[in-house]
Amino acid sequence: MANNLDLYQLRAFHALGTTGNFTRAARKLNLTQSAISHAVAKLEAGAGALLVDRRNREPRLTEEGRHLFRACEEVFATLEAAAEGLGLATAGGRLRLGATVEFGSSILMRHMGPFLAGHPDLDLDFTLAHDLLTPLLRDDLDIAIDCREHLLPDLQKVPWFIETYVVAASPAFLAAGGIASPRDLSARPVLSLDKPGAWWHRFLLALPEEGRPEFHRIIEVNHIRAMINAAVEGMGVLLAPTYSVLGELERGALQAVLPGIRPREDRFFIYQKKRRAALARHRLLTDYLRTLTPPEF
Repeated sequence: MANNLDLYQLRAFHALGTTGNFTRAARKLNLTQSAISHAVAKLEAGAGALLVDRRNREPRLTEEGRHLFRACEEVFATLEAAAEGLGLATAGGRLRLGATVEFGSSILMRHMGPFLAGHPDLDLDFTLAHDLLTPLLRDDLDIAIDCREHLLPDLQKVPWFIETYVVAASPAFLAAGGIASPRDLSARPVLSLDKPGAWWHRFLLALPEEGRPEFHRIIEVNHIRAMINAAVEGMGVLLAPTYSVLGELERGALQAVLPGIRPREDRFFIYQKKRRAALARHRLLTDYLRTLTPPEF
């Protein structure tokens, strides 16, 4: 297959895989749409494999196409870095930024406008998900903001901000029975991202073993924003990132519970493949993110 690969055809294919559309790929390379289509078709003929599924409105890469696209990403990232080093390339292009769901919804979306306005040549897309490592490793993301620590040799890990947590409940919930000590949580419903209650380990680890509650009623809600809404409606006690409930605490929709106990903190990191970290657009976005100091932090 390697003997049949043509650089012009590979660039057309890579542009198609990057933009997801023949028209946008043509615009990216200053070619006609038919030129992109013809180049990709010739690449498929030479490779002896179907690389693009054209049956849908938007073309999709086949399994063979995704494999070749990942190889193109690596090769073209190396060439782009070399071109930037020679002063032959700009910081434009596409970036795919991933973040955890609540952080992305609550904070990130409110602070990316200035970056986009200042860099109109950058095409920035967002993915909010619980699992960010998998798409980052398979090159479906360029940069990921995650509170989980990933120690992999191919990843660059840049520490960002510390995430604190708060235990809270609605006034109506607390009026039905006060919570004076952690032990009181044993008799009250608690909200958790998982049924076993592992989500609460941050709180439990901040307590001496003899003072830890035994949760007898755990209500699983697998999304933090939904869990916050459930707590506001009086369904149970909540453990959540502090930034995510500042509005509810300020309005009095939720009240902090057991404020003298400080749950274990998490640290957010900015992750990206080491081979891409030196690219100008990656540096621009990473540097911008690290300048963000919103009051929620």
